[in-house]
Amino acid sequence: MERVRTFSINLPFPLYEKLLNKAGKGHVSTFIKNLVEKELSEEEEKLGQAYKKCYANNPHLLEEAKL
Repeated sequence: MERVRTFSINLPFPLYEKLLNKAGKGHVSTFIKNLVEKELSEEEEKLGQAYKKCYANNPHLLEEAKL
């Protein structure tokens, strides 16, 4: 089983209502988890592409970085 960590956040009530309506009662944590995972994955992909672009002119460094 995956380890979890519980924390609290403060949201303006109208935003919380939108979140609850979108995710559904009892599914807010999963909804937020999926959003965060997607955002972090996209950021990692962008960073990886930026590194590849920087290293494109030096294949030795690209291989060394194993990107």
